[in-house]
Amino acid sequence: MAHDPIETWKTMKIRVWPEDYFLIDIAHDKVGHAMDCIRHSSSRFCSVTRDKFGFSLVVDGETWSRFGDPGIERTKFGPLKVISTDSELPFDVPGFIRTAITPVNAKGLKAAPICGLQSDHFFTGAGEIDQVLEIFNAFSAGEREDA
Repeated sequence: MAHDPIETWKTMKIRVWPEDYFLIDIAHDKVGHAMDCIRHSSSRFCSVTRDKFGFSLVVDGETWSRFGDPGIERTKFGPLKVISTDSELPFDVPGFIRTAITPVNAKGLKAAPICGLQSDHFFTGAGEIDQVLEIFNAFSAGEREDA
């Protein structure tokens, strides 16, 4: 049975990872560097997405500087902050991400989602974190801003 996204947001606690993160684009043949970052980011957030263009990593700056290779970056964007839902998130919540992203985008902000099975994650510009958190915390408090 599907869960209501607004009611689910009311149960969410929000976690902001303290590190500064970067979105880094690397070629397919550099997969070893992506795996090194995953192995060495055990206490920090890390995400790797593979698509037809290559790999996109969301990795904290310290891990990348120690275990990455700036010479393989095709593009690097940041600094970013990562926000995670830090409560149990049922998988069958249609519109959970859209419910949050719509008011964020309506204010001219961006919070890009990265889905996980037990939590969802969003990255946003480090300079926008307070504004995005204000919106997400309003959902958790049961206050909904309509876009």
